[in-house]
Amino acid sequence: MEGTVILLHGLGRTRRSMAYLDSQIQASGFDTRLLGYPSRRCTVREAAEHVSSELGDLQVEHPLIGLTHSMGGLVLRTLASRFNWKGCVMLGPPNHASSMARFVAATPPLRWLMGPACGELVNEPLCPDPPRPCGIIVGTSGATLDNPPSWLGAMRGVFEHDEVHDGTVSLREAVHPAATDLAMVHASHTRMMNHPETISLVIRFLKTGGFGTAGMEPSLAEAAVATHATSV
Repeated sequence: MEGTVILLHGLGRTRRSMAYLDSQIQASGFDTRLLGYPSRRCTVREAAEHVSSELGDLQVEHPLIGLTHSMGGLVLRTLASRFNWKGCVMLGPPNHASSMARFVAATPPLRWLMGPACGELVNEPLCPDPPRPCGIIVGTSGATLDNPPSWLGAMRGVFEHDEVHDGTVSLREAVHPAATDLAMVHASHTRMMNHPETISLVIRFLKTGGFGTAGMEPSLAEAAVATHATSV
């Protein structure tokens, strides 16, 4: 794949959370731009406008590849019809209504802390499909010590006991019909961008357009989407 890799962090994080991944991608020979936006003070659309202004100096035909974590995936999807996207990799994206966001939005101190975008994640996102080819990486660690909100989620039963999730986003919430490849990493939502296997998968996708694993399992993705549709 050819193009500048645009890295977008998630809700409650800053560009620093993607800095190590950015350095590894640069070391593999890719041009990158590590962008930030005030995630706890804006809506998803406002975040997209902020990112759009940051990319405004690029020529219309300049090829871009999105690399996102969590809510950054929705920011990218909001911008899918702008700029010259050649594909994307999404880490733990809430591509469907988020159970954890629903829990946070119903808890006043957490709702205040996470800001307006969190409330939007309670509902099914109304934004375009992600650019293709689209690879999605899902974490499978469940609740972990490095992700404190996941403890609360576990105590409140946010996810089903046998559900695949990273403590914040589940498999059924992450998959998207437009995805061309899917991979799972035993990592938490908080640290998945720094996991060695995630980094290896991302670089492989950027070089080849795929993860080089078993590939997208249509039955798995379709089952996850169907399960989500019947649960909301």
